[in-house]
Amino acid sequence: MTSITVDIPDELAAHFETHDAIRRALFEDFIIEQRQRGVISMARAAELLDLTYAEFLALIGRKGLGPINATPEELEASWRRFSEPGIPAEPSDRP
Repeated sequence: MTSITVDIPDELAAHFETHDAIRRALFEDFIIEQRQRGVISMARAAELLDLTYAEFLALIGRKGLGPINATPEELEASWRRFSEPGIPAEPSDRP
């Protein structure tokens, strides 16, 4: 695993009980960001954070995030594909 050094302003660091608490908060936020960007799966994010899948869902919920990473337009298009007859779920390469 790669290690980095980050400078944290003292007035912000004072809100944490230990340096390990700061490390954990930064690591959680980094992993969650990678998940939200689609770089890693939720299962992998949970694994990296040593959490169960349910614990990871609870963590992102506490941070005001959800498990679905899609724009409103993408959600609407997905809904149409699955709710309207005749719209293929995947584009077809067949003539």
